[in-house]
Amino acid sequence: MKKLDVKHFLGIYQGRQKMYLEGITTPTEEGKRIIDKVVSKLSEMDLSQEIRIENNALLDSHGNVVVQFPDDL
Repeated sequence: MKKLDVKHFLGIYQGRQKMYLEGITTPTEEGKRIIDKVVSKLSEMDLSQEIRIENNALLDSHGNVVVQFPDDL
């Protein structure tokens, strides 16, 4: 399986952000905050850095939590 990187996840979450800003989708306020947080944090990272998903969190290549998702999502 191909390793997933910042560029991959940033593209996904920027797309989600664009859709809600244009009124195409209507996520909850918590959903909007999470999308905005993911875009903000990933935008500051090297696009080629590997990202993993573990225990409801996005982790960088060093195992640091980039974003922790709520358990109830």
